[in-house]
Parts: sequence; C-alpha cells; structure tokens
Amino acid sequence: MRVAFTSCFCTQVFKKQPVWDEIAAADPDVLVLLGDSIYLDVGGQFNMLGVQNLSENEFAQHAYDRYKELLAQKQFRALIQRPGLTTYAIWDDHDFLWNDVCGADAMKSPVQRPLIFPSRALFSAYRNALSLRLAPRSFPSAPPPWDANTLPPGYSMVALGGDVFLHLTDGRSFRKGRGEEAMLGMEQLDAMEAQMAGTPAGATHLVASGSVFDAHGGENWLNCHDEYKRMQKLAKDHNILILSGDIHDNNLASYVLDGGRNLFEATASGAAVRTAVVFGALQRNYGMLTIDDTSVDIKLFKSGATQYSGTINRATWT
Repeated sequence: MRVAFTSCFCTQVFKKQPVWDEIAAADPDVLVLLGDSIYLDVGGQFNMLGVQNLSENEFAQHAYDRYKELLAQKQFRALIQRPGLTTYAIWDDHDFLWNDVCGADAMKSPVQRPLIFPSRALFSAYRNALSLRLAPRSFPSAPPPWDANTLPPGYSMVALGGDVFLHLTDGRSFRKGRGEEAMLGMEQLDAMEAQMAGTPAGATHLVASGSVFDAHGGENWLNCHDEYKRMQKLAKDHNILILSGDIHDNNLASYVLDGGRNLFEATASGAAVRTAVVFGALQRNYGMLTIDDTSVDIKLFKSGATQYSGTINRATWT
C-alpha cells in the first residue's frame, strides 16, 4: 500500500501545481490532504480583515469559489480522478476561516460564529467531491445550504486494509486559545482511543493532524499540554505515526516514550505555496509511505528530491 500525504496549496499563488504530477507518478493508493487546501484569507480584498467583514452569504460564495477553483486546477483534478486512488482530507485554519483562528473561541463571537456554518457545509461538499473523484455534479453548482445544525467534520477512522487505520481529526472546530489551549478536545481523543482499542493488536495507526506534534514552528500539540500527554499515552499502547502539515516544510521525528515505546511523526507541508504563503522560497513538498506486512517506509520529498527517509518496523515499532 502506498499513501501520499501533503498540505498547504494555494491556487491564488500557484496556478500551476507540478507537485500533483509528481505524486501521480509515484502511483499511490491513498492521498491524505492535511489541511489548508484553500486559503480563504489570501488574495486581493480577501485578507484576514476582508474575510472577517464578509456577510454570511458573501463568505459562503467566497469559500465556494475557492474550492471550485482548486477542484478545477488541471493537475490536482487529474490526480484526484485517477482510478484506484482514494482521497481523504482534513481542514485547518485557512480552510476554516482565517489564520490561527480557534473554532471554540470563534463560536463565542457574534461576528465570527455565523461564518462557521457555511464553512462546514462547503468543506463537507469538498470532501464529498474528493471521495467521488470529482464525478459529474459531485460538487454543487452553488453553495450548499447550511444552518445552525450543520455539523463540523469531527473525528473518524478509516480502515485502509492490512491492519492499517487512518484517523481523520478535526483540529479547528474545538480548538481553544486564550490560556485554555486545546487542539482536538478530549471528546475526539476519547473517540480515537475507543476506535484504536477495537483494532487488532499491533495494528498501524496513521493520525492525520493539521498541526505538528512538538515545537517546530507554528501551532503545535506541545502548546496543548493535556492533549500532548494524552497522545503520548495512546502511543504507549498503540503503534502511532502522526502525519502532520502546516509549517511549509518537511520533517521526520521520533519521540521515545516512557517504557521505550516510540511515537513517530512525518510532516509534509507546502505542496504549492511559498515559505510565508505569498513570500519566500517556493515550496513543492509531499510525503510517501510504502506499507507492507513488515514495515512502513517513509520518504519526504522537497522540490522533486528526497529530503528525509526512514523505516519503521511494524512488529517492534522501532
């Protein structure tokens, strides 16, 4: 099984996106998009302040236009439509509302709260279009309806086969800042723990996260102390590899836990952006896992060349 993963791509910056051709040439079975598929707060009048000043309907149309533009991008569309490829996506701040926004805090704002519900509806439509490989009419011809009962993406687990499980997290809807730091919220972690407990012993768990685990720039799990410790606790009982994005760079890390257990992380970020989205060095980054009965081989690619590589033994998780 081959699992490609990446994050952070902006059609406002890159009309051509050769990273998708590179991923297609590697012939993956699964593609995991780790957030920032669109940048709602980049481009022209649509900076952070401009987006915050949109009405509910204006915001819905804006988000719709951004997703539609991405799904029409020639190289992305060709990859998503490949026979045999299954694509999964989570969202992050730039898909949700704007840079570094915390969903639990935004829900308390009378200005920000109304924008969350159309955002949820548009992300759901995007996910559906990906799952159907952009089949005719799989993405709506206008923004889909929404109301105060429109649900967030939340947490889910997908069995990929061969005792490999993909955990799709929602790192925006329940995130808290302002001294109450939370990443996913304990309910998602409770659900993840319950799902992992029901899988075969020695199964491989890929946790899709929009943020990196440890301090490596940007937002991270380390800032959310209780959830950081909770994930480490889970990794003492289960074989976990975190797939993360956000930082517009690649990284490969291992964390040795009490008792000698390992938690691994592979970060692939910056598929089609610059270091600071519109400024800095060009980024063309993605990761690839090759998983068989005995090992997980990890390769992280930057500008067409292997930047980091490593192999995990599935039996010993070392």
